[in-house]
Amino acid sequence: MAEGSFYKQNTMPDLISGEEEPALPSMIGPYKVESLLSKGGMSLLYLGLDPHTKKTLAIKVLSPSYVTHPEVIGRFLQEAKVIALSNHPNIVKLYGQGEWDQGGAKGLYIAMELIRGISLRQFIMQHSLSMRRALEIILQVAFALMHLHSHGVIHRDLKPENILITEEGEIKVIDFGIAALHSTGQGETGKQVADTSRFLGTPSYMSPEQKQDPSSVTFAADIYSLGIILYELITGKLSYGTINLTSLPQRLKKIATKALAISVKERYQNISEFIHDISQYLNSKDLEKERPGDDEAKEMLEKIQRANLNLSPIELPPWPQIDIGIAKGRGKDQLGLYYDLFRFPDNTYLILLASSTTPSVESAIAIATFRGMIRALLSEYTLVAKGVFKPIIFVEKLNNLLCQDLLSEKFVMSFILLDPLKDIVSYVCCGFGDLLHIPQGQAKPRKLSSDNDLLGVSSSSEFSETVDNWNAGDLLIMHTLALPQGSDIAPSEGVSQIEGALGEAITENLLLSSQRQSEAILKKVTSSPVISLVSYPKALVCIQRIV
Repeated sequence: MAEGSFYKQNTMPDLISGEEEPALPSMIGPYKVESLLSKGGMSLLYLGLDPHTKKTLAIKVLSPSYVTHPEVIGRFLQEAKVIALSNHPNIVKLYGQGEWDQGGAKGLYIAMELIRGISLRQFIMQHSLSMRRALEIILQVAFALMHLHSHGVIHRDLKPENILITEEGEIKVIDFGIAALHSTGQGETGKQVADTSRFLGTPSYMSPEQKQDPSSVTFAADIYSLGIILYELITGKLSYGTINLTSLPQRLKKIATKALAISVKERYQNISEFIHDISQYLNSKDLEKERPGDDEAKEMLEKIQRANLNLSPIELPPWPQIDIGIAKGRGKDQLGLYYDLFRFPDNTYLILLASSTTPSVESAIAIATFRGMIRALLSEYTLVAKGVFKPIIFVEKLNNLLCQDLLSEKFVMSFILLDPLKDIVSYVCCGFGDLLHIPQGQAKPRKLSSDNDLLGVSSSSEFSETVDNWNAGDLLIMHTLALPQGSDIAPSEGVSQIEGALGEAITENLLLSSQRQSEAILKKVTSSPVISLVSYPKALVCIQRIV
């Protein structure tokens, strides 16, 4: 395994643990450093922020002990060169590279796209995929390989750890630490340029010829590795080097057999042939005939999860006066979550969090209806430059619509209305916890309460809002981490535990940018036993006022 590898499993931003952290530089190149994400054998990975675009990114730097090693420097620069060659949606993007020097610390850096998600290895260990979804993932990886191969790049370390699946279900191939450039003029099966590096790859995913001579592999070595990943995704478990193709469906078995042929001549000669066969199978009747009995139910759940995810914005709006970060949980426990952001013509802003009362397939369908009602009610404010949004009038109309609806569902919701011109924030909450307000220069949150009935309970429910000052530098935190109504836990005890966990997490992460802050706070709180008290989908929003 490449010692310089990173992004090994969970690639949501996370601090290292165990060993003492090295001194954190404030800047690397033109980028502001927020935290250390991980430490590998020959590199450090930092979370960075582009001061101009406000975009978060990953900054990989060569470990100080290797800045004088020519071979390691060459390999580091080669990785940057390989990533720079690539411009593909399924391959990590390069933002910048170069030398950095600050306060005596110096070295080389590669600034890359920060991918929020988990490795395919961790995904395989936690999830059972439908055959169709598994094949769609394989195709995304194959298209990434086709792009690399067309530019003469052999990855040489393709494995589930080096394939990330994002929150939106997209695939990203990463870690080009031992990638090599194919020699010119020798065709698809020609040998690549000699490579004396001691980086070898990962034995469980290496082709026989790569194990024998890592410096003389061809594109076919990557196809072999992808064949093993195909086997693991279909069987739903890691192989650890043991392959039994008899467990695969008959036609898919033929594809895997050819991808995993011992002889390079009997293997797929190029990745486009592999893509053709997988695509044909994916769209054939054989897939319907050969898949297990429960596979159709898995596929249906995946579609519902994807549809539920698409109800909320994938990208946050670039509002100039506000820095926003949203973190959320993963998996089927997030069914029924919806959040949205609106800017009104009078330059006020609405940020909304909502969910059904319990995560379920039915709740995912109900929340789509709920979203439609909200957007219909808000259209009169967002589509025309007249009228002023009134929080109480809005929530009363929404509640009446729900009480009249045949679904008879109840929903939890909170929202804030931000008015930068008047320097005020209005908060309405129906079932979630208090809004946390941390004024600039302070560390302890101030709680803004707005205790209302759940939406859809009664058409006679009365609602109230809370209004507070909102100044430059202030931080607001809205979340779904609240006890459900009717909980067996004593309200005072449960609320106290949740507030304590949140307060500690906020104090530790006050100086981070909003996106990093929201992720770090939610991660710390969800690792606490207190999170078992919460049955709602998990989400947390940080709003920092810039001016």
